[in-house]
Amino acid sequence: MELVMTNGGSILFGTGILLAVTLVWFILYYWLNPHVSSPDGKARVVGSCGDIMEIRLRFKKARMIEGSSWTNGCAYSLNCVCAAVDLARNKTPEEILDVDSAMIREAVGGLPKDHWHCSTLAADTLHAAIDDYMQACLKKSVNF
Repeated sequence: MELVMTNGGSILFGTGILLAVTLVWFILYYWLNPHVSSPDGKARVVGSCGDIMEIRLRFKKARMIEGSSWTNGCAYSLNCVCAAVDLARNKTPEEILDVDSAMIREAVGGLPKDHWHCSTLAADTLHAAIDDYMQACLKKSVNF
């Protein structure tokens, strides 16, 4: 029995393979990188380019012990937001506020100049998550 595919069949087969690979990647990515549930600090920031980044952080004894990130942006955005979380690990909020876009660019091995905004957005999102954490700490200590 010989299997002969027409051009339409080949396109359909290729589309099916592409969808299967995408689904497997999606499942593995989210299985290996779960979001932090009940974060102590979180932020979702939209950049001037339209990319959205989200960072969720958990602290223990005033040090960041767990973090997760998400973006709908390009590969540069994904690398930058992941690097921002990695740079924050085991640091205090004050130390995390020192993480800037240049440090993130260095951590990812450099970026083309037309994608420097990705590292800026990652730094802004990280700082917004720290602001959220510090606001929550302030509310807990004041006991309104």
